Amino acid sequence: MATGAQEVLVPDIAAEFDRRTLVGDVDAVVHLAAVAHRAASDSELHRVNVDATIRLAEAAAGTVRRFVFLSSVKVHGENSGNEAYNEALALRPEDSYGRSKLEAERALADVAGRSGMELVLVRPPLVYGPGVRGNFLRLLRWVDARLPLPFASVRNRRSLIYLDNLVDAVVCCTEHAAARGAFLFGDEESVSTPELVSRLARVLDRPARLLPVPPALLRLAGTIVGRRGDIQRLTGNLVIDTSRARQLLDWRPRYTLDGGLADTARWFRSMYD
Repeated sequence: MATGAQEVLVPDIAAEFDRRTLVGDVDAVVHLAAVAHRAASDSELHRVNVDATIRLAEAAAGTVRRFVFLSSVKVHGENSGNEAYNEALALRPEDSYGRSKLEAERALADVAGRSGMELVLVRPPLVYGPGVRGNFLRLLRWVDARLPLPFASVRNRRSLIYLDNLVDAVVCCTEHAAARGAFLFGDEESVSTPELVSRLARVLDRPARLLPVPPALLRLAGTIVGRRGDIQRLTGNLVIDTSRARQLLDWRPRYTLDGGLADTARWFRSMYD
């Protein structure tokens, strides 16, 4: 913890308590708390991702200069076109998590509009680094176990963001005078799933065992076993356009993809070896 920082434990961000105790004498709020990588009902997602966010923003309104909200690229849903995702694309989330983030964004815009509080919406793609969960952790485990993976025929591109790059972006959004509205942040490179497997294999010192299976067959198998969304994320495209952040905030990712993957691999080894 930084010198002079004060730690305040909040066991349940959505519980009933006076949130003004969290934002007193605070210049900027960065709101990260959310339900993400675990099964949750729509009501739980709404309680934590929407209601708790609105209550914190309302407590901050009138006293806090800027509110930075960690949203998600999922508010855009699946982009059916060939262009990269940008902040101006239609907002059509396709899952409950994405819908909860979009609802929170819209409620925050209302609070900010009424109070004059500056609002910044950060919409990252998949975040990886120490502590990663979900599909990325599963991929690490598969590669580390030397399992043959059926992705050699996949020709997709996916944007990712290393945790330290995201932290740097959030800090930029709290400080930069031009930070207003929605921004997409990502690593410098986008990669295909087989490229990602190969790079993970290299940093884990494992062979990249990739088998050629038609993506259409993978998607069919995913639908049959109830993992359609997971297969779509492993075979589909999601490339983001970070030009608005580059132009308005002069932001560039500080860490390379390979550097981020190496750091993630070190954490993985320390936790699971």
